[in-house]
Amino acid sequence: MASKRICLWLVFMIITQAVEEDIRFVEMSLMPDCIFQCANTTCLPFINVITPNIKDCQVACLAQSQCTAATFHRSTCSCELFADILNQDENMLADADVTTMIIIAGTRFPPVCHLSSQSTWSQTATTIFGSQAGTSGSTLFLLNSPNGMYYDQPNNRLIVADQGNSRVLQFSLNSSPSVATVIAGGNGQGCNMNQLNNPSGVGRDSSGQLYVADYNCNQIVRFPSNSNSATSGTLLASIDTPTVISVNQLTNDIYVLSNTGSVVYKFVGGSGPPVVAAGGNGYGNALNQFLTPNGVYYDYLHTNALYVTDQNNYRIMKFPSGSTSATYGTVVAGGNGGGGAANQLNSPRSIVVDSSGSLYIGDQGNNRVIRWLQNATSGTTIVGGTQGTASNQFNGLEQIVFDRYGNLLITDGGNNRIQLFSLTKC
Repeated sequence: MASKRICLWLVFMIITQAVEEDIRFVEMSLMPDCIFQCANTTCLPFINVITPNIKDCQVACLAQSQCTAATFHRSTCSCELFADILNQDENMLADADVTTMIIIAGTRFPPVCHLSSQSTWSQTATTIFGSQAGTSGSTLFLLNSPNGMYYDQPNNRLIVADQGNSRVLQFSLNSSPSVATVIAGGNGQGCNMNQLNNPSGVGRDSSGQLYVADYNCNQIVRFPSNSNSATSGTLLASIDTPTVISVNQLTNDIYVLSNTGSVVYKFVGGSGPPVVAAGGNGYGNALNQFLTPNGVYYDYLHTNALYVTDQNNYRIMKFPSGSTSATYGTVVAGGNGGGGAANQLNSPRSIVVDSSGSLYIGDQGNNRVIRWLQNATSGTTIVGGTQGTASNQFNGLEQIVFDRYGNLLITDGGNNRIQLFSLTKC
């Protein structure tokens, strides 16, 4: 049984150097045999990862910009990362299996950037994977109509659904451009458990398991954390035309959107059977309906809400945590008909939410990424705006994500490439 005690504080510095140009460090206080005594629900880890030792747990915290503390459990190799500890360092319990580490304020380098309405990005992109000229291919350097994407922040890696090649690729951003590794599929088109047919969405849970939305096979397939092209997955469920996947890393709930079904399903804890989290009331424009939606994003860090890109209603819908088919959502962007004006969207495909609640929307029909501030009635284009193959253009943009430095990463599907727009002002 854990008991209250005074914990010994030790101070040390953790430094990582992924490549010559990427040096990161932070000073942390170390408290052996101590664990947080959480008096409220805000003192909960935002992610739980498995690391072989305490040093890798420290590095995992350093890699997550929102991490302010970490707890390493020796017996299970479980590494809990915390974003908000609310002075819990003054309220600790004894636990001989645990070491707790807290980041000392002001010691992180480079400093954490919290995106805001003033943040800006370069207006020309760097192609970090695929063909800069937009040429498709099937080698481990090229893509064919890439779609869904997942950013592995601790390891600074991208996982991409390479639709046209019926495979899922993984590659490092530490030495871009790099050679990719096939981690699912790559055995020709098909619906066997070692094959894929038009994969459209990918995601990982907190234990590293990979989930793939296989659009043409109407399947959600789960693969182990160390999967490769020879690995057969496990069928999680049959879902009509699944597209994007979003994972709540706190609970491992898996959100999957059915495009033609106009419904969002949730797999509680990553297991079936699925339950309806939004929609499922037929096609339409009511606030509990969608019209061929494409993107889903569960924001577990900031707003604790579910967001859906309602493609042919030209709007973004927001639903509270725990929503069901009976829940009416709120229009938080668009909803003014399809078009290219600042208050309109045209085939929105994906969405990300920052710490202020601002939305970043991949507006495919307008070939742009638009930022929509919380409670605003219009948005601002931050990159793109025209169709083409130039470094400031898109041709069927799909997924958008931010890396740990605030850079904007985009799957430019029709141009068979992944584009990076560097953060220029935090």
